[in-house]
Amino acid sequence: MVMRLLDTETFEMVSGEQSTFKQEGYAILSHRWVGREITFEQIQNSASQLRGKAVQPTAQLAKIRGACDRAREQGLKWMWIDSCCINKASTVEESEAINSMFRWYRDAKLCITYLSDVRYSANGPRDDVFLTTEGRGPSVWFSRGWTLQELLAPRAMQFFDMDWRYMGTKFELADLLARITRIDVSYLTGEKHFGTACIASKMSWLASRETARVEDLAYSMLGIFNVVLTPQYGEGMGAFMRLQQLLLSTQTDESLFAWKLPKDQPLQTFAVPGGWEADEWGLLAPSPSCFWDSNRLTIVGKPLPRVHGGFMMTQQGLQVPIFDPGKARTLSAVVCPLWVLGPLVWCILVRSARAKDILFPLNCWRTGPQGGGAAVQLRLRRTVKRGVMLKRIRCHDLEYTYDIPSNSRAQRAEPHTVLQPQQSYLD
Repeated sequence: MVMRLLDTETFEMVSGEQSTFKQEGYAILSHRWVGREITFEQIQNSASQLRGKAVQPTAQLAKIRGACDRAREQGLKWMWIDSCCINKASTVEESEAINSMFRWYRDAKLCITYLSDVRYSANGPRDDVFLTTEGRGPSVWFSRGWTLQELLAPRAMQFFDMDWRYMGTKFELADLLARITRIDVSYLTGEKHFGTACIASKMSWLASRETARVEDLAYSMLGIFNVVLTPQYGEGMGAFMRLQQLLLSTQTDESLFAWKLPKDQPLQTFAVPGGWEADEWGLLAPSPSCFWDSNRLTIVGKPLPRVHGGFMMTQQGLQVPIFDPGKARTLSAVVCPLWVLGPLVWCILVRSARAKDILFPLNCWRTGPQGGGAAVQLRLRRTVKRGVMLKRIRCHDLEYTYDIPSNSRAQRAEPHTVLQPQQSYLD
């Protein structure tokens, strides 16, 4: 695969095979875009200016020179910067870059992280290392969707403040980074690979982040999930739905369904047509924000078997193997002698069983000292009494249970369809 990189001495753009640059060693910049960044077209005419001794006329040019200077000081000849090393006029190149970006950050010899809103003081409180100059919270770098993979992918990462003062490495600052991002510190130190985290945990790391284009909330996660998806700008949150459908088809991780609707977001926020109550939804989440409270989950446990092919996407929603206790009680009533129950009692039993909600435990468990080992449980309701069409209800809550069905009951599960709202993504 072809990459374009800047020569850190001449500031000229050079194209070549990514494998060659990897062998020679290259640096890569992680930063928050501010104002009008230097584009691929503009960098072609900026090399002589960047080589000059004078102060750069814009903060964007100064950032490029500062990044190249830091890389060159550490013996690296090449620098990759997302704003100017991708020709965004080519949709093919942009698509390839989006699907390759995680690999580029992973394969870099060094990731240089520039925090334009932080002024570092070696004598200041350690807890305030990432505090902005305004003192209102951590750097905006932590709120950007793309910087999540830029934090996780690199093997070596250094942080610099607005004046290019060295702040420390990812390993040295791991405890502070974990506190801000809610990512387990072991994933940041390299003690454990973040790829072992479940889908819900990874989604929770994204839940409070933002991107300039809403589609990038999904595209920025492709490398983290190790999947490939063709970008389609203009599809809005449809990109997030496509990502979930792709994960559903390539992984057997049921934490994908372990989310809850934010209580401060009304149903109308997600552009859903009528026929759905405020606490109803399908199994796939409308937004990454729904995973905010899902960061302490795991799929390591004793899973229940999923018969009939497991979970499958249909035009109406997800086909799911569900053990229906109502039907089981009905069958039990049928085989009982009628004189034991009586016809009236038998009818009441059947009706009450059919009317009750279905509790559906996932192969996904809570971790931690309090409530650890409890399975996530969803609550489903039939759209009609005797139907196999269901909706998820009480979506503003995530329930847990230790009352897990036996394997024999799970083997008797039958296909049901959990409806999925047809969101209007393009409005």
